[in-house]
Amino acid sequence: MSEFKPSLNHVSYGGQFEVSANENNINNECQACESGSSNSSDVKSTCTVPPDFRIWEEVGCRSDSKPGSSFKFRVVSYNVLAQCLLEYHPYLYTGCSPHNLKWKVRAPRLFDEIVELAPDILCLQEVQASHLESFYSRFEQIGYIGIFKQKTGQREDGCAIYYKQDLFEKSDQCSVEYYQPGLPILNRDNIGVMVKLVPRGMPFLPIVVATTHLLYNPKRTDVRLAQLQVLLAELDRFAYNCREPGHLPIILTGDLNSTPESAVIQLLDRGYVSASTFRDSSDWKRIGVTDNCQHLSVVLDRLEGRPSCFSNVKIYNSEYSKDVPGHSPSPAEYSVMFNSGAIGHSLKLVSAYDRCKPDGHQEASTFQDRWVTVDYVYYSYCSNLNLLERLRLPTAQECQALGSLPNDVYASDHLALATLFELKPALNHL
Repeated sequence: MSEFKPSLNHVSYGGQFEVSANENNINNECQACESGSSNSSDVKSTCTVPPDFRIWEEVGCRSDSKPGSSFKFRVVSYNVLAQCLLEYHPYLYTGCSPHNLKWKVRAPRLFDEIVELAPDILCLQEVQASHLESFYSRFEQIGYIGIFKQKTGQREDGCAIYYKQDLFEKSDQCSVEYYQPGLPILNRDNIGVMVKLVPRGMPFLPIVVATTHLLYNPKRTDVRLAQLQVLLAELDRFAYNCREPGHLPIILTGDLNSTPESAVIQLLDRGYVSASTFRDSSDWKRIGVTDNCQHLSVVLDRLEGRPSCFSNVKIYNSEYSKDVPGHSPSPAEYSVMFNSGAIGHSLKLVSAYDRCKPDGHQEASTFQDRWVTVDYVYYSYCSNLNLLERLRLPTAQECQALGSLPNDVYASDHLALATLFELKPALNHL
């Protein structure tokens, strides 16, 4: 994972964007379409979005704190659709206008949409590594600093978190690689990234922001559940407050490729889920992640009052997979912590979105054979962090008006999620 600060004059606001050879092929298709060799009416078609399709809605009680005693900030999470993935899987976008699939068309639309949402923290999935300097550097020009983690293997995209440098100072960062050699259930290249940010106006209360993109394959809930277990173990370690035992406020976002009824979302919502049908009984002892989504060595460190302060590690070659100094933990000794048939966590997370409207209609954030929700924003249910507003998600029925994504309104095949939070000092800091 790297923190990137490209040259500020690399791209001008009205300048041309980098176009790959594959993108030129799309350009040629579009030109043929416009010249009459294809259905030109498709290029000229427009998408009519109802005026209340995406509006800000209040969901929490505003604090009656004195001005300046609380800190409000906006978080946006967005799967921006990497151009390389669009081109590798063109069959997914046959219903789209070729014009709307060109990167030089999509890029300024993405930028304008994100800027209009005015995030203080921006969590992105499917960020194409080759576009970091040619496109994503534009966010650096308007006051953001970003960290980026590319997927492992030969993957060309990854996840990024940007934050406004005049509002936050980064105190730590961590990447999570889900690929674990020799572990079949964790043999995919997905990743996660997290950052510890300190509000400049409230230096005594840092927050942890994380984002991830889990495996897509609809048939592999087991893999996504395993990936989430590793991510939650890292969040448990990374967000733990050694000075005041407990976890710092957490905001977890991402494309989880999981619908609300899935085991993945049940684990986040309920804090536990039955997992006996999803896991090999020998896997989790090998990487030291317990059924409570914690690293075994971290659990033992806390019991003995020792700090567990590691960052930027690959789990398979980290201290978590080794014996803890002063202990010689054996599978038999701690077997009760593994493979109980259920997975749980103690991070006390709650969803920023309801997923179901009061009238019973389901919300949707993308189309996967049908309009569904797979994108999420979770946050710590604690007295310090309060959700005030969220950008409304449409219902699956309302999404029919969009047609295929990307279109001439939305530049990605996902809809962005946006939330407004209020951070208040703990009682001992008042």
